[in-house]
Amino acid sequence: MKKFIKTISVVLVLNFILSVTAFAEPGFAYTDDVLEEFSPKWSQILADDTVISVTPGAAVGELRFAWLSSSTDSNPSFKVSESSDMSDAEEFDVISSDAIENLRSNKVTVTGLEQGKTYYYTYTENGIPSEAQPFTVQPSEDFTVLYVSDAQIGRSGDETLEEVLIRDTCGWNYTVEKMLTAYPNAAFAISGGDQFQSADSLVQMKAYLSPEALRSLPVANTIGNHDEDSTLYGEIFNNPNEVRELASSEAGTGYYYTYGDVLFITINSNNDFMFDTAKVLRKATQAYPDTKWRVVTMHHNPYSASLSDNDFSEERLFFSSLYDLYDIDLCLSGHDHFYSRTDPMYAGKITDGEGTVYVQSSSASGSNYDPLPETTASFTASAFDVRVPTYTAFTFTEDAIIGTTYRTDTDEIIDSFEVADNTTDSRVNIFTAIISFFRTLFSMI
Repeated sequence: MKKFIKTISVVLVLNFILSVTAFAEPGFAYTDDVLEEFSPKWSQILADDTVISVTPGAAVGELRFAWLSSSTDSNPSFKVSESSDMSDAEEFDVISSDAIENLRSNKVTVTGLEQGKTYYYTYTENGIPSEAQPFTVQPSEDFTVLYVSDAQIGRSGDETLEEVLIRDTCGWNYTVEKMLTAYPNAAFAISGGDQFQSADSLVQMKAYLSPEALRSLPVANTIGNHDEDSTLYGEIFNNPNEVRELASSEAGTGYYYTYGDVLFITINSNNDFMFDTAKVLRKATQAYPDTKWRVVTMHHNPYSASLSDNDFSEERLFFSSLYDLYDIDLCLSGHDHFYSRTDPMYAGKITDGEGTVYVQSSSASGSNYDPLPETTASFTASAFDVRVPTYTAFTFTEDAIIGTTYRTDTDEIIDSFEVADNTTDSRVNIFTAIISFFRTLFSMI
């Protein structure tokens, strides 16, 4: 049965890819004046070989950093201070390892940070310290997280052409600026995968990390299908609580972290060995069993608006059954390059509130869009496929997760919704998972 389902799924996926390739086009929110102003910055982006990434830590009070350096850099340093002049700075241990193209990957975990405080950090390349960069630890009550996906630098055309990379990078920078203008006190951001078009491209990596705001805004990144075939993802992002998987990709594995009363779990949906996904979910929920909210991020969407009610997809059969089992409130994804949201789903059916709401983000840069089908499935509560980048702001309160989705050209709200607590008293066991799986399967027949 599994082999039959997998065969059907592959055929459907291939048909879908072939049907949309001719229609997939870019669409940027910025004006020609914005692109003209941005273009001279490209040479600076190319020259910044030590651009740093900032990632949420395992919990509030921890942040993680990573950057690449030359193989000759034998003693990298990282310091944090409460003063912009870096007086009384504390030095943190740097863990270095070999990276692609004869580079070194340097990673730092900073602990002991206090909510509401602003700090400054510097890091070195061959003994030369960077400029001091500020960051603020946002309060963990009623906090906001910004969600995007598929920046996919290089996707709007021939990725070897500089003009393609410049316009995609400009689009990504424009979205980041729009998000932080609207939500300057966001705690962090989440990217749903496909940060790059080519997994091993150092140029595309630098372009993705180029927005100046990302020196201060932590981003939890997800392994997309365009990120999985290289070690670069794992070398430039310093993810917390990575879970050892039997079928992990070159890029890495799933991981988890908390912020306030929310457990965030990041799944590598390219790995269809479901025991690995179950392990990540089990480890995360066992480590933090009492959080109010549980949020999963994965690149592929089990309930994308591109899929029908009875679509035989592995994501829907296996991933969503596990999310039913582990009482996941919200699932964030991307991949299909348009925005969509479901009603609460449980065992393949729309419910009155119990279950998981699935949200799929559009292109974060404008580099690529796919069309919606003429008729969307019954579970699709909202969909938007205008060729404009979008982002969603999620505010986590005691009573609800409040979602607001914006288009970046006009700042217009295209969707707003609330997710209620779906926690049940059911015990996590194999029988519950099997029941959910077969209920989902029957709903697709």
